[in-house]
Amino acid sequence: MNMTDALQSLAPGAHAVPKVLHVDRDETAALILATLIVPETQVSHAASLGDAAVALAEEHYALIVLDPDLPDGDGYELVRSLRARGDHTPVLLYTATHPDLHHDAHAFLPKPWTSPRQLWQAVSYLLKLEGAPAALEFAA
Repeated sequence: MNMTDALQSLAPGAHAVPKVLHVDRDETAALILATLIVPETQVSHAASLGDAAVALAEEHYALIVLDPDLPDGDGYELVRSLRARGDHTPVLLYTATHPDLHHDAHAFLPKPWTSPRQLWQAVSYLLKLEGAPAALEFAA
C-alpha cells in the first residue's frame, strides 16, 4: 500500500466522495496533493501515461490533476485523447512548465508556487464542491 492509498483508507466515507486521478511522476507531489484534498476527495495516483490509461479504463474520475512531464510521454496527449473521444472530465494542469496556449485543460496552476489554499480552491471549484468559490482566476 503506497502513501496515497494509506491516506485514502483513513478517509471516512471515501466511497461517497469525488474521485480524482493525479497523474504525476513525483511521488512527493502526489502525497502532498492527496494530503491537501483528502477526505473531501478520493485520490488515485498514476506515475506515467501508461498508468493513467489503465486507471482511466478501469474507473471514472470527476477530476484529473496532471503534470504533463511524464517519463513515458507527453501528458498533453492524455488530454487530447480524452477530448477526441468526447470525454470532458475537468483537467487541472499542475506543472512547473508553462502550458501551451491550446492545451484543452480547464485550468492551470504553477508548481511549486501555488499555495495549498489556491490548490484546494481550484480543486473544489472544478469539482463544484459545497463551499467552493463561485469563480476563480486561474493562471493562463
